[in-house]
Amino acid sequence: MSFPAGQLSQELARAKRSGRLAPFWLATGSEPLLMIESGDVLRACAREMGYADRQVLEMSANSDWSQLLDSAASIGMFEDLKFLEVRIPTGKPGVRGAKALAEYVEQPIEGVVTLFTMPRPDWQGVKASWWQALSKASTVIDCDAIERRDLPGWLSARMAANKQSADEEALETFADLVEGNLLAAKQEVAKLSLLYPEGKLTRSQIESSVGNCSRYTTEALVESILTGQPERAARIVDGLEAQGEVFPILMMVLTTQLRNLVKLRTAQEQGQSFVKGVFATPALKAAARRLTLKKLANALSVCADIDRITKGLEVENRDSDPWIELKSVCLFLAR
Repeated sequence: MSFPAGQLSQELARAKRSGRLAPFWLATGSEPLLMIESGDVLRACAREMGYADRQVLEMSANSDWSQLLDSAASIGMFEDLKFLEVRIPTGKPGVRGAKALAEYVEQPIEGVVTLFTMPRPDWQGVKASWWQALSKASTVIDCDAIERRDLPGWLSARMAANKQSADEEALETFADLVEGNLLAAKQEVAKLSLLYPEGKLTRSQIESSVGNCSRYTTEALVESILTGQPERAARIVDGLEAQGEVFPILMMVLTTQLRNLVKLRTAQEQGQSFVKGVFATPALKAAARRLTLKKLANALSVCADIDRITKGLEVENRDSDPWIELKSVCLFLAR
């Protein structure tokens, strides 16, 4: 069974009513804050249900994996229920760890609940037999980053816990200031609860109190272009420049997606729905329908000019600052 981290409390409420917890839990994803909070919630629930004996193992590829089974089997003298946490910060258990994990989840130990916490492996890692065995045997808590479109709702729920609220416009502003930085978002919500009384907060109150602590990624920039969000695209370019993003890698990702759009648009015009070598997400398909081949060709031409600028060459009718030209082409594509 798998569900988002936001649904964990509901699932645990059902577990309390049934009087038992599943033997294996897996908190995994790309958002560390959600993994930490999920562990806190599950641990508190287990404690309420009598799992008083707790042990934490932090493991890596070089660890002694025999201690996994030993720790699970050694319950305290005066306890009959144990909560075991196995943290794998790298998400890579190594050869010995992979074998130990696969064998461990085959035979649940009576009275022992085990929580595994680790980042989700890449596309190759999720095909590994140990990951397949672990995710199949466990109740999986998906701790992926909150999408930008869902961030205002997440902030609203957090504010509601402090008996505060804000209208849609204020929440959108709040989301712009903390996008990509969920830990900072949590801290800013807590700060608002200290600065202002219970009730509805205005946009000006949020703007004057919340610092700009957003963190952007190249993937977020591509998404804003594909979904036609020019203002967000411009904001992300500014953020990536301020973060010191590696420009050549950014351009490589952008031009790769533009070439994929060309292939997809060409296929669409020929009545085809599949293009070999292109992972056509719904956003990519929608962008291919919106952007013409001429527009995509012009954008690729500008990207070629930007590449020359980054190498110190002068390009006629182009600014010498590649970030300015990048913002220009992103706005061109997002509109």
